[in-house]
Amino acid sequence: MAEQHPLTNEPAAASPDWATLTERALDDLSRIVRSEIHMLQTSIETAVEARIDRVVTRAMTIAAMVCGAFCVLCALILLLHEWLPWWQSFGIGGFSLLTFGAVNRAIGKS
Repeated sequence: MAEQHPLTNEPAAASPDWATLTERALDDLSRIVRSEIHMLQTSIETAVEARIDRVVTRAMTIAAMVCGAFCVLCALILLLHEWLPWWQSFGIGGFSLLTFGAVNRAIGKS
């Protein structure tokens, strides 16, 4: 009569050995780790793409605002030049811009 496995009551030859069980466990573990890494990579890619989109949008908004402020400053200087010499027009425009920047910074700090 064939020997019985003590825990499963199956014949001893039918039960896998420790090497096979270890190999299966490591194979299952490696598949789980690979799928978790793939899910993490997918979520990181999505988050990075969203962040890049926001950064590009903000950069374009800031660039448009800087161009608009420059145009307004030029218009102010040209308007002032109707009554004042160029140097005074540029001085008033520059002083106005510096004052605006200082006030904006003071408001931003508080």
